[in-house]
Amino acid sequence: MVAGISLALAASLALASALGARPGRVATFVGVLVGVSGFLGSVSQLLRDKFVGVPRWKRAAFAGGIAGIFVGTVVALLSFQAPPPPPHRLTGPRDVAVVGFKGNGPGQNQRVLDDVSATFAHDLSKVLKDTTVRDYATQYSLPLAELLHRDHHGLETRTRKFVDQSNAAILLGGIVTSGDAGQTLVRPAVYVRADQVVDAPELAGWYTGDPLPMDAGWQSAYSRRAMVSELVQRARGLAEFTYALDAWRQGNATQADRALARLLPGGGSPTSESGTGFVTPDLVRLFRGHTLEDIAVTDPQNIRRSALDAARAEYLAISGSSPIRLRGQISLAYNTYLRALGRHPSCAPGTVRAAELAKASAAFRRLADDPAFTRLGRLKASVDLAQVENCRVSAGLVADDGTIDRALRRVRDARRTEGVKELVAFAASVAAQHEAMYERYGAAISDLRQALALEARFAVRALWEAQLAVLALAQCDFATAATAHQESLRQLDRAITTGTAPQQRYDTYRTDYEHQLSKAHATCGAGSSG
Repeated sequence: MVAGISLALAASLALASALGARPGRVATFVGVLVGVSGFLGSVSQLLRDKFVGVPRWKRAAFAGGIAGIFVGTVVALLSFQAPPPPPHRLTGPRDVAVVGFKGNGPGQNQRVLDDVSATFAHDLSKVLKDTTVRDYATQYSLPLAELLHRDHHGLETRTRKFVDQSNAAILLGGIVTSGDAGQTLVRPAVYVRADQVVDAPELAGWYTGDPLPMDAGWQSAYSRRAMVSELVQRARGLAEFTYALDAWRQGNATQADRALARLLPGGGSPTSESGTGFVTPDLVRLFRGHTLEDIAVTDPQNIRRSALDAARAEYLAISGSSPIRLRGQISLAYNTYLRALGRHPSCAPGTVRAAELAKASAAFRRLADDPAFTRLGRLKASVDLAQVENCRVSAGLVADDGTIDRALRRVRDARRTEGVKELVAFAASVAAQHEAMYERYGAAISDLRQALALEARFAVRALWEAQLAVLALAQCDFATAATAHQESLRQLDRAITTGTAPQQRYDTYRTDYEHQLSKAHATCGAGSSG
């Protein structure tokens, strides 16, 4: 009778669960109690009826085996629970996801922090125009407390998964800790996606601001209201920051630079004097330095030096104690490399500043092995080291000691997580330059084709197709050179149309190709064609 009741109860609970019902605690407790009682009663009766006279150890082994099957079946059935629904997917190019505030240490009530997150998202949505702000604190948990430590691997992995599912352009959150004399400290945090900074993937990741103190804690309604209001005020600059990122990603470095300049102290933005928060002055300086360098590279004939000097000033203004100091150091090192090339970028003997190249190389060596730097940062430092060393070898300043090959291999063999693909493409282009230096043109062409297979940007593809044409001419392969040259001009035309390359570059590419073609005809003989 007990076995029949337990079987009927188990079947009814299974059917109700399959139909979507969620039994309460009392019903679950009664069901489990009756089910376990029926199971134990049935097994006990079976042992008495069928195992009379059987040695005790055999009965114990049978009972243990049945119990194992019972427990194992329960565990197996529980593992087949339906996965939680994916987070709500945002669709706008500047939408914001609030991922919550995580307490670290004693005295932090996560339920209260989730309420704070919901209020913050609600209030922020009234401030940021043309932007959707959504709270995900209770839908998706990110271990933001890892930002207080050196190892962020778990946080980075879960963040990438969340970004893929939610499609948020920017993530906001914070870490809450206890300060002196009972104060509460809220450290704002913001996440920048790798695909927003394709020119500098080492800039992707989490950034934290200075802690904001509370003197009464979350239990005080007034204190909580004041902190949420301050966080919203600190996030007002986020609209201009996301606009700058969007403009930079679209190739309009000039518009991005103007927006970032407004966020700096004295820049005219209502939030430029805040000094801290989600978009800190150091963060703005870091990104503005890169937009200035993009401007310098786009128009090197006129303002290259002044733009590089301005970028350098931004990097030097980043505090040595800032959480983003390592990102600032790698940016400063690359700026030193660009400045070492002079007005007309070249690595030919006698055209570079040897001391500045050596300084940049030393900085990249140190950063490539710095465990405190992010994985993307170390990989970027490796490929930058290869580029600088290749330039030094080309200029006749140092011997090729294998550093270039080792640095490039480290990047090209890296696991292809977010942001790494762009670095692998860059590494392949540097490898092509290295092979061409030794006149291994077949290997250089193979490397460039790999780089092109990983790169989508018009201006970059135009440059690499132009380099491919020159390499093909060096092999007297006029057909391949002509095809690459035409593709280079097509890509450049699209880059000019979208504002990512200047109009005068079109004539430069055509003139350079005609010059190389003339040299190839002279070198390959009168019978050549193309």
